[in-house]
Amino acid sequence: MPKWLEQAAKNDLEILEDGQCQLCGSDTFHGITECVATASKITHKISQEKGIEHMTLFLCVDAHALQHTLIHGRWNNHFHLARLHLILVDEIEWDFELSPLLQEVLDAYKISHPDEKIIQQDPNHRPTITVIDVDASHDEEEYIDLVWRWAEEVYDSFSGSHAIARRLADLFKQQL
Repeated sequence: MPKWLEQAAKNDLEILEDGQCQLCGSDTFHGITECVATASKITHKISQEKGIEHMTLFLCVDAHALQHTLIHGRWNNHFHLARLHLILVDEIEWDFELSPLLQEVLDAYKISHPDEKIIQQDPNHRPTITVIDVDASHDEEEYIDLVWRWAEEVYDSFSGSHAIARRLADLFKQQL
């Protein structure tokens, strides 16, 4: 059983296999399963090198994870929201070497904030762009533009948790 299904079960989420994705509303035929499958290949629409250069690799993972918080662990949501903050708000040029440092900051943070949770996005104000839209992009330029807009919409939809993201980002920047 994939880990995301195990996490969904922990969160008492019944997976619907037909129709739109029940979490992000993407226009799928097979619900969350199709949405997750699309997300697993979306970062390969451009080369890994260009994905890192344009940070689309990280933005796709973060945006999709945050649109599907119920199929990920609670602290995973902190990580992805903080990284979106660091990239979108603080304009940090992200690469793979920075992720372990953010994880270390988060691990230390969890000790003093054991019950903290990211406030779920309001389903009535969820982003209009989803992984399915990004997957339908026709060229690299459109793909990069869509990924950035998607990530910004997702970040904005978590406005109730921006203070958490900011605290984590500030702790991260102190470690640089």
